[in-house]
Amino acid sequence: MSEVQTVPSGGDGSDGGSDSLDEGSNALPPTLATPTFAGFVTTQFLGAFNDNYFKQLVLLACLNEKAASSTDLQPLAVFAFALPFVLLSGFGGFLSDRFSRQRIIVACKVGEIGVMALSLLVLLIPGLSSRTQLMLLIAVLGFMGAQSALFGPSKYGSLPELFRPEQLLPVNGIVQMTTFLAIIFGMVAAGVTLDYLDRSLWPGSVIAVGIAIAGTLTSLLIRRTRAANPSLSLRPEHLGIPRDIRTLLKNQPPLYSAILIASVFWFIGGITQPAVNTLGREMMGLSETRASVLAASIGVGIASGCIAVGVLGKHAGPTWVMRGAWGMILSLFSISLLASQTYSRPGSAGTDTVHVDHQGAVDDAASGLGVSSSDTTLAEDSDGISTSEIGPSESGARESIVEAIFHAPKIEWALRFCMAMLGFFAGTFVVPLQVYIQQAPSQELKGRVLGTQNLINWIGIVLSAVFLIVYNLTLASLFDAETLSARHHIIFTILAILLLPIAFYYRLPARLDTE
Repeated sequence: MSEVQTVPSGGDGSDGGSDSLDEGSNALPPTLATPTFAGFVTTQFLGAFNDNYFKQLVLLACLNEKAASSTDLQPLAVFAFALPFVLLSGFGGFLSDRFSRQRIIVACKVGEIGVMALSLLVLLIPGLSSRTQLMLLIAVLGFMGAQSALFGPSKYGSLPELFRPEQLLPVNGIVQMTTFLAIIFGMVAAGVTLDYLDRSLWPGSVIAVGIAIAGTLTSLLIRRTRAANPSLSLRPEHLGIPRDIRTLLKNQPPLYSAILIASVFWFIGGITQPAVNTLGREMMGLSETRASVLAASIGVGIASGCIAVGVLGKHAGPTWVMRGAWGMILSLFSISLLASQTYSRPGSAGTDTVHVDHQGAVDDAASGLGVSSSDTTLAEDSDGISTSEIGPSESGARESIVEAIFHAPKIEWALRFCMAMLGFFAGTFVVPLQVYIQQAPSQELKGRVLGTQNLINWIGIVLSAVFLIVYNLTLASLFDAETLSARHHIIFTILAILLLPIAFYYRLPARLDTE
């Protein structure tokens, strides 16, 4: 396969800021210690943080609304966030090829400010019911998805323009690592915000606006690039998969296969976050902070997996994807097994001696004390009689972040470990695929190929929302309301089974030469 092509241009090839233009890989800085690299990594970190922070705020609000209405709106929120990627990723790929990718990045960050300001406006409108407010926030989540759909192809398509071919693997490792660090911090920050602000959402939106402004400023550090195909005209086919991209994928089956397999990663991810939220909040009775820490453990693992691929990838070859698939399967089976043992365990329990039969008494006692059942634990006295005690705080005061992270029962730590291992193997699964997809197409097709990848990825996430709806309806038809939550762990077993064909049969082609 050919080397990645670069777009020749005039200029001195310096990295002094956004006024410089790229002029080919030989003129690119040999080091990553540049304003462009710092600006790029910081911009995508803040963007990923805001996406996951705001999305987790909405998902947790959906679970709180479910307690009042018995309707879980999480799948609708996932669908609203994912649908714009299906509708606009092709157009985002067109913009990425037609205009300077750096300018598209900046424009998208400005758009993010507007979207987050809109969420604040929704929360400040007086007289809205909580359900109406939540539905409007889900609509805003859709606008955030639209902004991200236009942002993605230019973000990833600019990497071969900004960095040398031999830098792409470590750069992708760092980008993926910081992306999932942003996921970690974003999800945890959302839980902390809801816990410490008594589930008030508008201060959280103020924070999101500030993060969007910061990301816009850092995007200005990225070196300006020339348009890859300035004569490209917009045609209806650019809203989907353009004809030349369909031809390319037909002629390069390995590239097509890699794009399809990468979409499985996002399908699994689209299911996993709501599933872990439900596991934490409903099955284990965790607070928003602790449920978010549980979900964020996956991000910790993904960041570690991305580092491992960046450091060791040159010596490991394409087997990373196969190993990652098997690791994800084992992790998902382990999570399902552990989750089946957690039903009605108070999330703040410091002991494993919890009795399901007494959970109602815990809820009643907790209500009388002014704390939630997630802040209480059952223990047996010397006579074997179950008694209620305050969990992390003897006075019933709000649990601190340190307590939420470190004051956990063994089974919660075991679940965090399995979540982290799931993330680690997911990181080793997706980074080699992403590098291959970036390198395989020529420069003038790269943006639309990545737009197509975005489209297929988010079709996977839309399907994950459909899967969640069907799964919830099926579960509700098979089990009564009393035992419904106790069966939620089945979803992790199903995900493991879905990955088996990939682990058995898929092999990523040898990476393009980057030496």
